[in-house]
Amino acid sequence: MKKSITIFILLLQYMFVGPLWGQTDTVFSVFCFPSDKIPQIDGNTDDWDIVPDSYIIGMESMTEDEGKHRRPDKANLDIKVKVGWVQGLNRLYFFYEAYDDYWSFTRDDLMVDIFEVVVDGDRSGGPFIDKFYPFRDVSKEDAWQLFHGRHAQNYHIYTPAKNGDWCMYWGPQQWLKEKPYSDYAYNYNFKEGESGKLILEFYISPFDYASPKGADHSIASELWENKLIGLCWAVIDYDNSQGKEKDGFWNLSRHHTMYGNASELRTFRLMPLE
Repeated sequence: MKKSITIFILLLQYMFVGPLWGQTDTVFSVFCFPSDKIPQIDGNTDDWDIVPDSYIIGMESMTEDEGKHRRPDKANLDIKVKVGWVQGLNRLYFFYEAYDDYWSFTRDDLMVDIFEVVVDGDRSGGPFIDKFYPFRDVSKEDAWQLFHGRHAQNYHIYTPAKNGDWCMYWGPQQWLKEKPYSDYAYNYNFKEGESGKLILEFYISPFDYASPKGADHSIASELWENKLIGLCWAVIDYDNSQGKEKDGFWNLSRHHTMYGNASELRTFRLMPLE
């Protein structure tokens, strides 16, 4: 009897705690910019020179979770990411530097190079896309409107932009990809299929509740010193322009489905001024 109870408890731990194992062992840091040194979204790197190298998150922290690569090969793909915040602003600033041996960005679909960013501003966790809606008595369309992107947000950012569009915001809250709730700038000098380095600078605005009706119907995330937030990203790498299989899905999370489950994001701390 005791053995059966022990097994049952272990099963419960796996079901409810297991998906979080390994997600809080490392707390990443978000740099606090002084109010007089807020990054200008212009694609230049000078504003980020004050951020110490200890804030850099690179390929060594990521895994390719579709089984295509056992370890990173920086001759194929290499990235560096820095994240910042400013006291009094509901914004997360990003510096993304990437080298790729084949840049794919001219297709009209999502089979291009993408930097996917997911944020949960109050670290409430849980599923947030229509696919993971907990009730089965509503249509996918209703789940999209009622649930998708409400308490956590997912941005598929094109690297680089295509047809004048910088990202596919995944949800009905399309206002989040527009100013003043986000802004972006790129710096690169390569063509489709070439190798080279890309600089992407942008900010997004996290919301604890994001309504499809707009910011006036939503609740912005409050950011403060030492607050913990949920944040994650993945690099979707295509080494072709024909719509063939991707070369890799490099994930900062240890769970592939972090794209729709905020409990599977990593933990970041908003650091005080240095």
